[in-house]
Amino acid sequence: MLHTARDEFRRRLVHLTPHALAAPTPCPVWAVRDLVNHVIGGDRMTTALLTGGTADTAVEALGADWIGDDDPLAVFTASAEALDRAAVPEALDRIVPHPLGPVPARQAVDFRIAEYLVHAWDLARALDVDDKLDPALVEQTWENMRALAPVIGTLGMFGTGPSGDLDESASLQDRLLDLSGRRP
Repeated sequence: MLHTARDEFRRRLVHLTPHALAAPTPCPVWAVRDLVNHVIGGDRMTTALLTGGTADTAVEALGADWIGDDDPLAVFTASAEALDRAAVPEALDRIVPHPLGPVPARQAVDFRIAEYLVHAWDLARALDVDDKLDPALVEQTWENMRALAPVIGTLGMFGTGPSGDLDESASLQDRLLDLSGRRP
């Protein structure tokens, strides 16, 4: 599922033009460049954790400017390849010092799935391209995240969390996005 989620993000990223780097995203404080750099930073953070990094090195990786003057697609591809190389069985069986606290390495990698997916939607909206997400990934991510509904808005990563305006009749994609602080 990691590769499928990554492909969801890449499918939007290929539409990025230099002019669009400054475009606003559904994340109020981020332009497209910030969003893409954040996703790359998440890959680099997880790679650091899988290769023995500390919580401090993970936070540094997440906050670094990975794009610089380079091609965002090329930098994204390189970060994804580095994560794949680091995600070896012996690394995935450990507990890693994630900035949120110690977590199983497999869970740290699973965090990437939700991030790729939700930020694929953010990027699609910013670039005005198809924002329909892979239904199987949406379902899996919803199952993994829905228990967080009562606290997700307090974590500082998902805006204010769910709006409370959507019921079971809304599409699962819309409910997932709403849960993650978006208002589709």
